[in-house]
Amino acid sequence: MSSASQLPSKQKFKCKICNKGCYSARGALEHENFHTGDKPFTCKHCGRNYSLSKTLKDHIKQKHSNTITEVNTHSCVVCFKVYENRSGLLSHYSSNHKELGYDYSSSCDICRKTFSTRQSLKLHERTHTGFKPYECNICNKSFSQKNSLKAHNRVHTGEKPYVCNYCNKRFAQNAPYLYHLKTHTGERSHFCLHCKKGFSSSGNLSNHMKRCKKYEITSEISIKGEPLELAEK
Repeated sequence: MSSASQLPSKQKFKCKICNKGCYSARGALEHENFHTGDKPFTCKHCGRNYSLSKTLKDHIKQKHSNTITEVNTHSCVVCFKVYENRSGLLSHYSSNHKELGYDYSSSCDICRKTFSTRQSLKLHERTHTGFKPYECNICNKSFSQKNSLKAHNRVHTGEKPYVCNYCNKRFAQNAPYLYHLKTHTGERSHFCLHCKKGFSSSGNLSNHMKRCKKYEITSEISIKGEPLELAEK
């Protein structure tokens, strides 16, 4: 079976050097930087260069957090050309990269995740810029979304609105409540792509991946420059 047929359907972009599958054109291009040594992402604050856009964003958050404002970097994910506004970027995609088939009008310029509304997209973009306009008036902790601040306030008020209908245990946050429900239902919604084992949370899956023997094998193959193939059942 060819390596292309064993990649998840969304991994339709490949590194031209080692043939590794990626979920986006940007992901494939940035992966190639590991082979070429290119560092096209430059910090505008201190001039340091990076191979990955994510590494640059992490650097800015850690070293220049006091300079962060809610700005949108309108850069092409394919050729990295930068535009002053979103309309210019969309026109560029239509003229130069239409064959990629993305609906860029509702997708994040940075990670290509798509959204049903512009407001949802705007909120998502804050995860990349680090902009957090909502501040707790008790402990001064900041959040990127109003709902996140509302959920945080329960730490101070002690409110626990989520109640398990199996054992009546109460929770302040939705995520631990949903995780708890799986202890009753036995649901496994997170699966290892290499050995197909299921887990109830992403954290348990991450811990498993550190020990998964089939993951170690496929990673070793990828490092040697061969196409990364997913383990079959």
